Amino acid sequence: MAGVLIMISILLLFGGGNYFLASQRAGVYPPKKVLQQKALVIGGAGVATLLLGVLVFTIT
Repeated sequence: MAGVLIMISILLLFGGGNYFLASQRAGVYPPKKVLQQKALVIGGAGVATLLLGVLVFTIT
């Protein structure tokens, strides 16, 4: 269970990083602010899932 949560969190963190890097490029269609907001939300979900996975891992 903890392994699945950690894998999901890694995917979310990579997704957030991808949106952040896309916001740094010039001439992207969704405005930079929208991409940065998506990066923040997905990255925050990744961090929360990672903390939950570590918590489950330490409890079991």
